[in-house]
Amino acid sequence: MRTLYIQNGIEAFHVRTSWGGSLDRRATELRKEILRFTDNFNRWSRIHIIAHSMGGLDARWMIYKFKMSDQVASLTTIGTPHHGTAYADWALKYFGRLFDFATTAGLDLQGVKSLSRAACKGLNELLAEFEEKNGVIYRTIAGVQPMEQIFLSLRPSYRIIWQEEGENDGLVSLRSAMWKKEYFLDQIDADHLNQIGWWDGGRAMGTTDKANFEKRILEVYLDIVRTLP
Repeated sequence: MRTLYIQNGIEAFHVRTSWGGSLDRRATELRKEILRFTDNFNRWSRIHIIAHSMGGLDARWMIYKFKMSDQVASLTTIGTPHHGTAYADWALKYFGRLFDFATTAGLDLQGVKSLSRAACKGLNELLAEFEEKNGVIYRTIAGVQPMEQIFLSLRPSYRIIWQEEGENDGLVSLRSAMWKKEYFLDQIDADHLNQIGWWDGGRAMGTTDKANFEKRILEVYLDIVRTLP
């Protein structure tokens, strides 16, 4: 997506954080990356963040932990489990010990715990007052598809989430991705992987044509910038 923005005259950067790492670790890494490309905010005094999936939670925690509401003008999240996901609860119930073992073996998978519904409920309660008054503009986009259009690898998790939370994108429910009605920007015909431009040959974004799919998903990202205040 960075290339798309640059081609349209928009200064943009992407960041890398630890896959599966804890929320605190990822938020710290996110801040470090932002400080790097903004030269400690000497190049730009404020930025807009667009975050997919857990990246939205990372950004929220970063803004709170490091008191960055003066540096972050807006946060737009796509497919972020703001209320957690039933799939994380299921994974922790049946494989929780494996996650802990992986940590002792040097593989950090603690991020899964941050995606449980209980953990996100606690996060939302902790951040509620701060986020209501901090001046950051929060916006959310959610993806929803019927199971027959979901990536095959996401269908087992889709079923688990559907049973407890209803409509979802294969990993995150509509309600969880919406977060709050006042933040809700759009609902798109895309599963969790379609949202970052992956296409599996099926129907997504109202089309079965790959070129049209790519054009329409790119328009979603351009519209995010076009509608910024």
